[in-house]
Amino acid sequence: MTKGMNNMEKRNLYFQRSNGEYILLLENVTENEAWTEMRRFMKQHNFKSYYTRSWEIEGRKWYDVGSWSEFFVWTKQNL
Repeated sequence: MTKGMNNMEKRNLYFQRSNGEYILLLENVTENEAWTEMRRFMKQHNFKSYYTRSWEIEGRKWYDVGSWSEFFVWTKQNL
């Protein structure tokens, strides 16, 4: 498990496409469940992530997995 990961809090997981469009992947999931979906999504789209960085701004946790223009977002807000 990633250090600092909150297993109790639940949020929605989105994928932000390069054109800025948000696609809802899962609703009401823990960060652990979100990570499982992010890995599944990347595998399904034949994307290999060589690094991951994340940051949180105003209740939205962003995950950069190395695509340069597309991100995952775990958030309480509807996008």
